[in-house]
Amino acid sequence: MIAEVGIITTGLAFVAAVYALVAALAGAQARRDRWVISARNAALTTFPLLSVANLALIYAMLNHEFSIAYVWQTSSLDTPRFYLVTGLWGSQAGSLLFWSWLMSAFTFAALLLNWQSERRLMPVVIAVTMATLGFFLILNNFIENPFERYWQLPSGRIEPALFPPIDGAQVFHPADGQGLNPLLRHFGMVFHPPMLYLGFVGFTIPFAFAIAALVSGQLGPGWLRATRRWALVAWLFLSLGLLLGGRWAYDVLGWGGYWGWDPVENAALLPWLTGTAFLHSAVVQEKRGMLKFWNMLLIILTYLLVVLGTFATRSGVVSSVHSFAESEIGRPMFAFLALAMIGSFALLSWRQQRGDLRGVDELDSLVSREAFFLLNNWLFLGLTVVVLWGSWAEAITTILVDLGLRSTVINLGPDYYPPVTRWFLAGLFVLMGIAPLAAWRHSTAKRLGRALIVPVLLAVAVMVALFVTGTDDLWAVGGYGLVAFAGFATLTEIWKGVRARHGRGENYWKAFTSLVARDRRRYGGYFIHLGIVVLGIGVIGSSAFQEITTQTLNVGERLSLHDYEMQYNGLFEAQAEDGRTMVIARATVYKDGEIVGHIRPRRDIFFTTDPMTGQRTPSTNMSIPGTYSTLAADFYARIETWEGNRVTFRVYYNPLISFVWLGGVVLIVGTLVALWPSRQPERAAQRATLPAGARGIEAGGD
Repeated sequence: MIAEVGIITTGLAFVAAVYALVAALAGAQARRDRWVISARNAALTTFPLLSVANLALIYAMLNHEFSIAYVWQTSSLDTPRFYLVTGLWGSQAGSLLFWSWLMSAFTFAALLLNWQSERRLMPVVIAVTMATLGFFLILNNFIENPFERYWQLPSGRIEPALFPPIDGAQVFHPADGQGLNPLLRHFGMVFHPPMLYLGFVGFTIPFAFAIAALVSGQLGPGWLRATRRWALVAWLFLSLGLLLGGRWAYDVLGWGGYWGWDPVENAALLPWLTGTAFLHSAVVQEKRGMLKFWNMLLIILTYLLVVLGTFATRSGVVSSVHSFAESEIGRPMFAFLALAMIGSFALLSWRQQRGDLRGVDELDSLVSREAFFLLNNWLFLGLTVVVLWGSWAEAITTILVDLGLRSTVINLGPDYYPPVTRWFLAGLFVLMGIAPLAAWRHSTAKRLGRALIVPVLLAVAVMVALFVTGTDDLWAVGGYGLVAFAGFATLTEIWKGVRARHGRGENYWKAFTSLVARDRRRYGGYFIHLGIVVLGIGVIGSSAFQEITTQTLNVGERLSLHDYEMQYNGLFEAQAEDGRTMVIARATVYKDGEIVGHIRPRRDIFFTTDPMTGQRTPSTNMSIPGTYSTLAADFYARIETWEGNRVTFRVYYNPLISFVWLGGVVLIVGTLVALWPSRQPERAAQRATLPAGARGIEAGGD
């Protein structure tokens, strides 16, 4: 019965999405408002319908309905209840259903919150969101349906199917399931996929408003103001997803790092890059009425990269530890991506040729904040192209070889990225320091130079101090100089405001909090910059100064790495509640001859269950590191191999890696500050978008 509930509600949601799409377009074309309202109601209906479908699948997981193929694939009798719930997104079909539910939820909220203020854009917004949702529901209903069941045919053969494949087939109930993928049995992976999905889905809303603005010709800053918080929320979730994914890789994959330039990791990074550029660029259009074309281009690219990332994860075209198994959805997803790309770029090109995307004001000076924001766009776009090529070069050139257009396949590994990306990152850190100190419209070189004196001198002092104290890696010294410059420039700008308010009688804390409360968007952005600075400190330290050793130890023996020692004290086995066997090494960590901690690196051995016999056999074993962490460094050890009580350890010294996670926390706090409504009146933002002459007339009228 629970499978039928899921099948019916998912099917009805698809019908409602298609009806909403058709009714919205027809209502807009015929100017029938009641048709548009009907489309809105149908779009709103998809959310409760898909909520029921998702709850039905969770119910099936919790009650061990192993007759449902998805439940059998992602759970077992000994799976903890927590992972039974999160198994909803543990494999292809369930994650697509979850994706569709999130899409319906974002659309539900956008239609309720923006219906009155952006009524003229709503028909196209409904059409775009429902086209996206409808496509994913096609996948859910006809290709990857999570409510497919096992059927036993009269011959005794077992087949998965949505409905009875032949007369006389009976639902088959396996005794147990094969269990969740071992790589996903980690707290970070419980939240990493939902955060990424929220980020991916969230960017559909500003994209829908952008397409609506292009169709309707309402190309002013109104659509940007309507979607700024949607874009910021999506960016926040995508940032969280990337950070949690890095933490999962660090804790579970056991290779001593958090980012390996894997194609699927890059698939989530790409829309983050263009989304970040969009958030910066949108400020210029709101303030000066400029960069209209750029804003449209960046949000379209972000949406297309979201679809490309989803395609990369699920098509099997690129190989990755993060991707789902190859399935039949690759070709439909590629067709949808191509259709979305052709349609959106054609619409953008049409408006550009008509001259509708020209800015209100021209660029007055190359030494101005808007000029630096424009350069920022180019750097982000260049970085996106570099990462995109590195991720897809092998797949693209393989196709060209198959077509006879090339003779060799280009395979760019992780070593490709650092040399080419560091220049873009250096430029972005420079702009992060300069842009906030530059004035709108025009800054003289002399004035900007005076503003840069303090951060430049402090950054140089940091570089000199590093060099004098023995840091001989010039790339690291230069990187820290750039990061320090961006950080000190941001702090200098904050200090100027605090000092000015303090001069009017406020204590420093009151001055700081009042400053932030008065313009949360601006100072939230500064905190985000500081978060990136802190994260940069961790990335440089953990990549440039990491030390690694591999040694085999008997009980009681020690190994040394940097200024730490690790003594191996023995090996034992334990059984976990979810059925896995854990091989655990006991070790003591010393520093300067004193005990500073105890760690337990281990190997987790997982088992699979035969659906016919219920027999369990070993399938996978994972290395879970033992880590002693301080703010300065992590001492990180994993078990490579073992024989009896003799163990081979691979041990890492990861300096400053805690700053990666700390920077993520600061970034999240800054985003939340920027999302909180500011006390600045909306009228000020609207006046800032008027042409210079119009602003002067309005000021005279006041």
